[in-house]
Amino acid sequence: MTSAESRADRFARELADLKISDPAAGHPRGWQRLGGVLMVLGIVLGVSSYLISQRTGDALTASTAITISLGGVTLSVVGGAIFLRYSLTGFLRFWLARQSFELNLLAERTLSGGLLAPSDGALDSSGSGSGSAAARGKHVVDAEPGRGWTRTDS
Repeated sequence: MTSAESRADRFARELADLKISDPAAGHPRGWQRLGGVLMVLGIVLGVSSYLISQRTGDALTASTAITISLGGVTLSVVGGAIFLRYSLTGFLRFWLARQSFELNLLAERTLSGGLLAPSDGALDSSGSGSGSAAARGKHVVDAEPGRGWTRTDS
């Protein structure tokens, strides 16, 4: 990373490298609006046909209205699923990219020595040995379980 490049510039560059679609392109917003319209249309259709079925004396009209009402409920559920899917997709995609960026930054800091202090001037990959921090009486914290890297707290 160059000194002239800020974290935000680097993050934007890495987003472009990952080929994450820009939510401003319009397609997700169109699907999101369609889902919202289907939800509202399903509710209106369901309530109106239910009221028709309750106010009619003809059994055939009532059963038809009840069927249309159930179709409206189904339309509303499908619209809600479409709306939720496209509402959360953009957010979760950005969140995942940000988490990846932050973990990469943490790994760079960790491996460069910003967070881990070497036990013998270098990372101790074995976790044991006569010159280790545990043998010298210092408190040793396993920085990454399973990897054998240690951080000494003096």
